[in-house]
Amino acid sequence: MQALFRSPLATLLPSVILASSALLAALPAHAYPSGGAAFNGKGFDTCAAPSTSQMQSWWTSTPWSFVGIYVGGNTRACSQPNLTAAWMNTTNTMGWRHQMIWVGPQAPCSTFANRISLDPATAYQQGKTEADSAYNALIALGITNSAAGTPIVYDMEGYTNDAACRAAVKSFMLGWTDELAVAPAQVAGVYGSACNSYLSDLATIARPPAYIWAANWDLNPSTATMSCVGATNFANHQRLKQYQGDHNETWGGVTLNIDSNCANGPMAPTGGLNGTSVCN
Repeated sequence: MQALFRSPLATLLPSVILASSALLAALPAHAYPSGGAAFNGKGFDTCAAPSTSQMQSWWTSTPWSFVGIYVGGNTRACSQPNLTAAWMNTTNTMGWRHQMIWVGPQAPCSTFANRISLDPATAYQQGKTEADSAYNALIALGITNSAAGTPIVYDMEGYTNDAACRAAVKSFMLGWTDELAVAPAQVAGVYGSACNSYLSDLATIARPPAYIWAANWDLNPSTATMSCVGATNFANHQRLKQYQGDHNETWGGVTLNIDSNCANGPMAPTGGLNGTSVCN
């Protein structure tokens, strides 16, 4: 583990430029309380954050109550012209909850340009480095209390079934989880294909992530039904499910290209379970 405090300006996220500590202090801010029950409800994610006016239209018109936000990483596919501290503050005030997503280097046996090391020791350190960068991104987006208790997932896309590669990814994810546990601790999660990202592997590492977000496009929103993930793995309000992939939806006159999700797990802010839900 690194030192027990991480300076929020220690590593600058390439897509976010912070001119000074004074500028950061002036940004709109909101707190995401740690602890409490998991969130249970439906949401969506989209490559680039919609405008605040689009978010308002969808808040009024849709069944969605949370949005997945790609906050950074060197493999993030879309630019984020709308994603600022002010955007976070405004959508939070509307009532939206947020699921943060970090998209850094991918598995060594994948075809992505940015890949982690096949060496487990190096991969572990890379996981810690990515966690620090993700932490700094949260601070840059105006999240107060040093981002303590904020859930954030690492997006590890599908990769080849290779024993050495799977071992490297497990080590990388252990580094990610360990570093996010450093005070002020965040809530470490992992997103990926339910089967092809081998999310079941993560239940067996020394310190598993707090939750998983599985891409399992079976059109069934229930998080209890998840291919290739054992029923007892991540079973205590520790699952989000992306149950429908890339498609267009129109609500309130606004059309967005989205993935559909159900959550029975950590969310920012928490706010407790929402009663009976098909996400269970």
